[in-house]
Amino acid sequence: MSLGLRLVLAFVFVAIGATALWGWRVRATSRELLLLGFDQRIEAAVAEVGEALELEAGELARLTHPLCKKGTFFDRALVDLERAKGDPSQIEAGSRIAMRYHVPDEAAARDLDELTLLTGQGSIVAASDVARIGERDARLGELVRSAPSGKARLREARAGGERSIEVWCAETRGSITLGLVASRRIDAILARVGRAHGVELSPLGDEPPGEGADERRVVRTMHAKQIDGLSVVAVLPKDSLLEALDRLDREILASLGLAVAAALVVALLLARSLARPILELAHETREVVAGEPRPVRGRGGKEIVELAASFNHTIEELTKMRKRLAATERIAARREIARQVAHEIKNPLAPIRAAVETLRRLRAREDPAFDEYFDEATRTVLEEVHRIANIVGEFTRFSRLPAPDPRPFDLVDTLRGVVALHAAVPEGAPTGDARPRVELVVESELPTVRADRDQLVQVMTNLVQNGLEAASQVRPDPRVLVSLKKLDEQRLRIVVRDNGPGVAEEMRERLFEPYATSKATGTGLGLAICQRIVFEHGGEIHYRPATKGGAVFEITLPIDGPTLLDKPLETTAQPVTRSPVASAARANDAPPRSEPGESG
Repeated sequence: MSLGLRLVLAFVFVAIGATALWGWRVRATSRELLLLGFDQRIEAAVAEVGEALELEAGELARLTHPLCKKGTFFDRALVDLERAKGDPSQIEAGSRIAMRYHVPDEAAARDLDELTLLTGQGSIVAASDVARIGERDARLGELVRSAPSGKARLREARAGGERSIEVWCAETRGSITLGLVASRRIDAILARVGRAHGVELSPLGDEPPGEGADERRVVRTMHAKQIDGLSVVAVLPKDSLLEALDRLDREILASLGLAVAAALVVALLLARSLARPILELAHETREVVAGEPRPVRGRGGKEIVELAASFNHTIEELTKMRKRLAATERIAARREIARQVAHEIKNPLAPIRAAVETLRRLRAREDPAFDEYFDEATRTVLEEVHRIANIVGEFTRFSRLPAPDPRPFDLVDTLRGVVALHAAVPEGAPTGDARPRVELVVESELPTVRADRDQLVQVMTNLVQNGLEAASQVRPDPRVLVSLKKLDEQRLRIVVRDNGPGVAEEMRERLFEPYATSKATGTGLGLAICQRIVFEHGGEIHYRPATKGGAVFEITLPIDGPTLLDKPLETTAQPVTRSPVASAARANDAPPRSEPGESG
């Protein structure tokens, strides 16, 4: 007998019973009478929440629109944006700082959950949530471009947040549009009205519940005309209804007892015969998944046997595929390693070969210049061998970079040590300026930092050395400025800037990629190692060109140490570039170039 037939018989015997039809009919009639009172309650709640949302939308617009009038910080921000030709990054630092603090103050004064100042392209100039400054929000950009103001609308919740009502105002001058978006969460409004009527109110989700009533609740959906995109779901639990129905159910069940008992006996017998082979098959499949693949046995019915055969076939194919995939991955990894190492070692081998061949020719014909050329050739060979050793060492260091060992230490004192090692003017360099080549500026008091001191020293040494090297190529007075600032209670910022040529535009996209460099003697791993260290400390590192030439590298680190170290990070190229800068090509292992004279 097939498994399908056994299931049909089980359901037929359990479901049949004339008394069951009578019981459900009585129960349905009682339920309809009780639902009449529930409908009146939920309709009253729906009407009141509509009025409350309308008042909230009006108040939000009344608080927000005056901020866009002439003479406010909004008007001043628009003037600054016009001067910057629509580029928020070119707004004067003083104006940016003023907006950074003014917007949160305005939001707090008006009891707004969020207040965001942004351009028509979606670039956030200032926000009550300071973490969003500098981000791009295409949805808000389209909103402020659509009209100077409009009807309140629903804002979908971001990750871990709540839905809100948002209003906006905007102004366009020429090709520049500036907008202000304010929002308040709606959960508190819905909770207040819901408590008054004993109704659960919530914004409509992506999958709305069905209208009407089920065994546990009555559901109504209201489309809020006052707020675009907002629909409210009202749910009324039916506890009192269920209590009345429970009493009726007990009486019905008493009459159904005999019929149900007979059906249960038949159902248990069938369930036993059906469940045993299924449970045995499930047990075997779990063992196969947990261990080495092996055939499973199917017993109990034609369908079970066919299912076991399909499972065995699938396991066999997956095993073959896994072996092929593993082999392919090993081959690809070996090819990539060989390609990278061969590419880096190829150049040093050429002069070594040329020097050896020249020595052989001179020796063969007993050329009198042999002794003179011997010293030069061997020096070349030793230099190139040393270069190969450096390449291999860099590759080894990158592949074996240990996880950070964070410990408390004085970061200011550590940076002073790094700066002191590079500040002195080397012997033979032009002397015109008495200033040190490398300077440290501590912009705010900093507590003890928890991080891996040696790894941070490695990062700062790399950035400072590369900045000096880059600036020395184009200036007689190379300068590097290191600035340290506490951003808030959790984060600090280190800025390294030089007065060199900056990073060539074609190299910016690959700036942090391993093995990418424009230096003749570089491996392209310097910045890749720096990025990996910073990332594994829970921080970020970005590059931007200095406004007056040079390079700027900004590092943001948590003060209390990395929050997650159990997942090793893969170094990927994620450079941050904002505007073109004329410069010579610059390699990965030649990180920062900036301008000491520029404040950070």
